[in-house]
Amino acid sequence: MKILFFISIFFIAQASYAEADLSEGYDENTEITISGTVVDIVLPNRGPIILKISPGRRVYYVVTAPPWFLLQQEVAFVSGHMIEVKGSKYFGRDGNIYIIGREIRCCQPDKRIILRDKYSRPIWGGHGKHRGHP
Repeated sequence: MKILFFISIFFIAQASYAEADLSEGYDENTEITISGTVVDIVLPNRGPIILKISPGRRVYYVVTAPPWFLLQQEVAFVSGHMIEVKGSKYFGRDGNIYIIGREIRCCQPDKRIILRDKYSRPIWGGHGKHRGHP
């Protein structure tokens, strides 16, 4: 029972680190594209779903979108599937490498999920419409 408690705390801490780091924002200067296998899916109590993907020996934590948004997009991530992620790379306070997702190709060969608009803001934030921009 104690082990389950510590595992729960570990995943909650990872999600809260990512949420705190997101306040830094998306940085186009650190944008990369990687492909890898989904090795785990972190479902935080609130905030975006985080995918752990591995293109080899290294693990990246991919910050996607809130579960309700992914459900609207008819996206279901599955461990073991290959995905391609384009996003802003940063090192979290927990020492892990995170990628704030802009675009993800997954699930089906032609399935493309856009997470951020041309101003690098989350699509779900204003339902695609942002103040001051058409």
